[in-house]
Amino acid sequence: MHRPLLSGVRLFRAALLRFAPPAAATLALLLLLPDLGHAADNLLLSEKGTSRAEIVVDPAIMADDLKISAQAPFEERQAEQQRQRLRESVRDLSLYLEKISGGKFPIVAEPSGKAVVPILIGTRGAAVFGVAPFGDRAGQGWRVVVDSQRGVGLIGQTPLGTSYAVYELLHRLGCRWYMPSDLGEHIPPQPTIRLAKLDEAGVPSTLYRGIWYGDEDFKRRIRQGGLLIHAGHALEGYVSKEQREAHPEWRASIEGKPHAALLTWTRPEVRTAISESIIARLEKRYDTSVSLSPYDGAKWDESYDTRHDAGDFDPGLQTVSKTDRLLVLCNEIAERVTRKYPDMLFGMLAYVDYTRPPVREKVHPAIVPQIAPITYNRAHPMTFADHPDGSTLKELVEGWAGKCEMMSHYWYGYNLAEITAPNPFITKWGTDIPLLMQNNCRFWQPETLPNFETTLIGLNLGMRLAWDSSQKPEDIVSEIMRNFYGAAAEPMSAYWHHIDRAWIEGREYSGSGFGYLRIFTPEKLQRARQLMDAATAACRTATEKARVRMADESLTRFELLMQLRRDLAEGRLAELHSGAERWRTMSEELREKYKPQYAFNSHGGHFALSYFNAFFGKAFDEGSRLAAENELLTSENPLREWSYLKDPEQVGVEQKWFRPEHDSSSWKTTDTGTETWSTLGHHHDMGVMWYRRMVAVPEVQQGRNLLLWIPSTDGAVRVYVNGRHVSWQDTKTGESVEEFTGYCQPASFDITRYVRPGEPSQITLRCDRKFLNELGTGGLLAPPMLYLSGR
Repeated sequence: MHRPLLSGVRLFRAALLRFAPPAAATLALLLLLPDLGHAADNLLLSEKGTSRAEIVVDPAIMADDLKISAQAPFEERQAEQQRQRLRESVRDLSLYLEKISGGKFPIVAEPSGKAVVPILIGTRGAAVFGVAPFGDRAGQGWRVVVDSQRGVGLIGQTPLGTSYAVYELLHRLGCRWYMPSDLGEHIPPQPTIRLAKLDEAGVPSTLYRGIWYGDEDFKRRIRQGGLLIHAGHALEGYVSKEQREAHPEWRASIEGKPHAALLTWTRPEVRTAISESIIARLEKRYDTSVSLSPYDGAKWDESYDTRHDAGDFDPGLQTVSKTDRLLVLCNEIAERVTRKYPDMLFGMLAYVDYTRPPVREKVHPAIVPQIAPITYNRAHPMTFADHPDGSTLKELVEGWAGKCEMMSHYWYGYNLAEITAPNPFITKWGTDIPLLMQNNCRFWQPETLPNFETTLIGLNLGMRLAWDSSQKPEDIVSEIMRNFYGAAAEPMSAYWHHIDRAWIEGREYSGSGFGYLRIFTPEKLQRARQLMDAATAACRTATEKARVRMADESLTRFELLMQLRRDLAEGRLAELHSGAERWRTMSEELREKYKPQYAFNSHGGHFALSYFNAFFGKAFDEGSRLAAENELLTSENPLREWSYLKDPEQVGVEQKWFRPEHDSSSWKTTDTGTETWSTLGHHHDMGVMWYRRMVAVPEVQQGRNLLLWIPSTDGAVRVYVNGRHVSWQDTKTGESVEEFTGYCQPASFDITRYVRPGEPSQITLRCDRKFLNELGTGGLLAPPMLYLSGR
């Protein structure tokens, strides 16, 4: 995809000057070119495994690393980084041409003059063929020339663009890198390499593309890079502690108290202070972009800044959007700083309650909003009408596109808070990314994990479409299946599309694994296993077996998680702890085994294990302990079915919804083993929901107690039995409190003296979702159960 040349930045002007060929060197190079004598329409680089070409590059590019001080000028640091990148690209060109053909392709400073094809790199190519005719402000313009009389030219607007030209040639020869390590590369053997006549130039569809995890070789080969937009949480850091102490009125007022870190965004003095701080930092250490994103969170000034809100309501967070007030600050900062640094760009997150586009304020041309839809759909495309957000995300993207020239998109490359389910994002990213590209997406900066075992297809879709948005997503997916899985392509394609359809068709929108029992039913998992076994049987080579085995081990671990989730929902508690320990051990072993592939959460924080322990582990471990030490009364029939009613005005206590005689015949019914608040149509809701049901109660032997066990809740839970309130007692401290509060933590309530032994009892639960999260859950997250203490 070609884009017109945009104004450059200081980095790339310096890079061009540093590596521009002198006129005398150009003439000398032309005199050294051999008479190739090839056919007019093609060039032969190798023939039957014998190389007939050499790689010609300026020796300065191939020099060892220079020691550049971290305090060196920006242009010098970046020019050296680009030079090193091009050097490694040239080495890759020699390496992969040899892997393709079997022949050696030497790297030389000048053409040897022999009857071999010169592959002219960078300035060597520009001296013969001319420069790259297209470019952008990131210096990414590339050009590939195949001329039967003068050889091959791999030329760039800068060394970065030249690196892209190298991989453009290898891409055209069929080379692909789908995952870090040798296991992820696809290099088709071609003992004879014949290139057709060609002169093609272009720039990527985006100014920057990047995923978080992968080694530097992998990132370079998939042409990650460009002009990075900084948009991390940084805004408040530009104001010093001394300034805050000197100007207490600058501090944001949160719940009536001045906040230690947060600021009033719209005070003129704050805007001035931040602008001056940024200019001072740039004078010391220049960069191509500056972040204006506030600290993480969703609580802002409740006094001074509110006058600058535009009144736009954010349904996802049930509050007034803060975008306009933030732009009052950011626009002035951008205006002040660009007076001195006209090429500067400013990343500004569109996030939490400032995700929606502005209503009143315009967006300064130097500001690049980075949409981070953390509260929106992760697995479903933004065109999916049945999602709780409907087309809100699409409208949001289109709204921002109408306000600014360039946007960054910070999509999430995993399922929030449970990352071990297979998740190819075929439909999600195959739909969303083309729409983003149509709406001014110039920076593709998703938040990703080292999860190539679950999301290899989506990660590749994102990078490939961000490089060339004219490609068809389905063609990319088909190519991945064909090249990566070989003889197992058909069953693996069926497997991944089956998993993708499960995510979409399950119509469950909550985060973590709370909706998995609706998404991945036993029938769906059985079919996934059948397809995986068929793929294993279809493999012919060791590489195919290793690639399918990685997906198989991912599915095996997920099957264990699903068995644990199902056992809890169906009241089988005895083996939960041992199963959880197997899952934990398996996760550690796979994390270590697949480090080279950046799979199974093998780098960075162990989020797979952290999420497991935080959201499920406590219920699993506690459930097995209860089963071992007590007599479960609901192991065959846990208390899954409850009548429920939302209480937005919180009138339930006053109207005594907990009384047995209260008429709840109009209340709806939910299965607390499989359904979440999101399932019930309360995805974004906070506040109170009531649950009621009748429970059969056995005779209770003297000396034993009857307890109600609640495995997991989102928020606080208050228990009533036969109309009487039951306090929760902390067994560690002995303290008795009105309700239990503990996110995804189990709790037992002693209801012995509130029931009528041998008769049905009425149980009412008042659940209060008090704490914002992005999961769409609330209330009961697993079915309550009864047990008798002791045995």
